[in-house]
Amino acid sequence: MGRPNTQAQRRRDIMDAAISLIERHDLAALKLADVAAEIGLTTNAVRYYFRDMAQLLSELALRSDVRFYDERRRLGEQTDDPAAQLAMTIAAGLPTGADDAEWRAIWRAVLAAGFELDQRRDVQGIYHRQVGLYADLLESGAAAGAFALSAPARDIAMTLMAMEDYLGYRIVARDPQLDRATALRLMRQYAESSTGATLPDVD
Repeated sequence: MGRPNTQAQRRRDIMDAAISLIERHDLAALKLADVAAEIGLTTNAVRYYFRDMAQLLSELALRSDVRFYDERRRLGEQTDDPAAQLAMTIAAGLPTGADDAEWRAIWRAVLAAGFELDQRRDVQGIYHRQVGLYADLLESGAAAGAFALSAPARDIAMTLMAMEDYLGYRIVARDPQLDRATALRLMRQYAESSTGATLPDVD
């Protein structure tokens, strides 16, 4: 029997440690040595997986592909009802609440890329892959006769993603006037007005 591959697990452990640290410390001052100490490794051991904090933050940002693209695509395979697929996709994209540390850390890692997305295609692609996920759902729903789209599918998808990102930010930033339930209601209202369909309640 072959030895289990521990490298993937070690990388996940390191990113989990970084998420924990980001919750408690200034991201700009964070060093690989801090991450190493958090997980009980040497700095060189962490550097074996991530050469510097920039690479670690970049891969943490890309971790959003697992939670917000791969997992949401699998959600859509649980039902053939386009309205239910759209409702589940919206719900899964928002933070679980103000204490969703992973959502907050991923957002901070994305922001760490700065304001030159034309130079950071890796981070740029995160948003557009998720737009594509929404667009595919909208187009397939329209083709099935379940949706009557009020605008091109990609326009609606981009608006849903913009709402998801900004409303999600307000949630994890602990805006007392905006919680997950409010964000879900606002996104559902827009989705229903854009598709002509009634979406089921998905918390």
